[in-house]
Amino acid sequence: MPEPARPSSTLDNVARALARIENEVRLVGRAAPPDFGLEVARLVREFARATRITLGGVRGTPASLGETRRSLARFSAMSDALGPLGELHAARARELELEARLVEALGTPGLRALAAERFPAPAAARARECDVFVGEALSAPACEPSESHRSDDYGDPKSLVARLGARARELGLTLRIDVRRGQVAVAATGHGIVCVRPGALLSAHASERIATHELLAHALPRARARHAPWALLAVGTRGAGEHEEGRALVIEERSGLLDGERRRSLALRHVSALGVRAGAEPTETLRKLVELGASVEQAAELTLRAHRGGGLGRELVYLPSYFAVRSALAGEPGLERWLERGRLDLGTARRLASGELEWQPAVSGDARASAHESSSSTGV
Repeated sequence: MPEPARPSSTLDNVARALARIENEVRLVGRAAPPDFGLEVARLVREFARATRITLGGVRGTPASLGETRRSLARFSAMSDALGPLGELHAARARELELEARLVEALGTPGLRALAAERFPAPAAARARECDVFVGEALSAPACEPSESHRSDDYGDPKSLVARLGARARELGLTLRIDVRRGQVAVAATGHGIVCVRPGALLSAHASERIATHELLAHALPRARARHAPWALLAVGTRGAGEHEEGRALVIEERSGLLDGERRRSLALRHVSALGVRAGAEPTETLRKLVELGASVEQAAELTLRAHRGGGLGRELVYLPSYFAVRSALAGEPGLERWLERGRLDLGTARRLASGELEWQPAVSGDARASAHESSSSTGV
């Protein structure tokens, strides 16, 4: 008789299945309109006419994922019985199951309650930190406009695609750069790929910031996850996506790239997402952002981001995660060597650092996860 599969082997199979399911669920991708640029132009026109703004294509594309959710429930139950490492797999399965329910609810009144569960508003202490950040960012003098570079201009060494290619070579990363029309984010990173929205006009500083953000915080951990002892590090632990975004902002800050323009953009993003959680309609969000000093075009982009899918409000993860990761690394700098190794949340990194979870030397197979949408550009 063949020997029963070892728990670690079983869990690696679960992780690979979760990676395939993440590709199928694609919450952020399904919530995006077919052509983001056209939707932004439509909102600008509607605002200029003083008409009520409608969501249009940004409601997203719902799908029936009942069988997928049942599979995730089975994986969760199976993994929970396999010790502490199994519990990590089970928690990620439950997170994906919630995202699958969100996909089914895209564009419906039921989405907002589920979105608030997946991307909640920060707790009181963290909310105060965010409020201070927002107040300081919005009260600071506006930056002088600088020369712009088209994001997809391969002939311009200061463009985003050029900086991504150059930095990837410096880091020894094998990376494909794809230009994808209609993408909501200016840049989105997956395993071995960064997707860029064409036509975005960025300063050289912004292009450098986005390249730093995408490659150091998103691409490198994904590349290193291929050699990690747990296949789960490629698909991510529960909450890893949020803490990955927080660390990305910390990396921007360390690199001297978290300037006034970027801080203002993050502040406006946070305000728009808080409004969504409070029940604001798109017209209210856009008007509020314009009152805070955003251009109509910037306000339209931020409104579409916050309201995509019918009100995901995913932008709420950035500032709270930034403060959480910055605080954690200030007190426990050793955590970073774990966060660099794959898609890990802070809690799991702490358990690894303390020895509570054992870092097994055996190398598992490759678990490829879906393209990750990150914060990417000035005004996004």
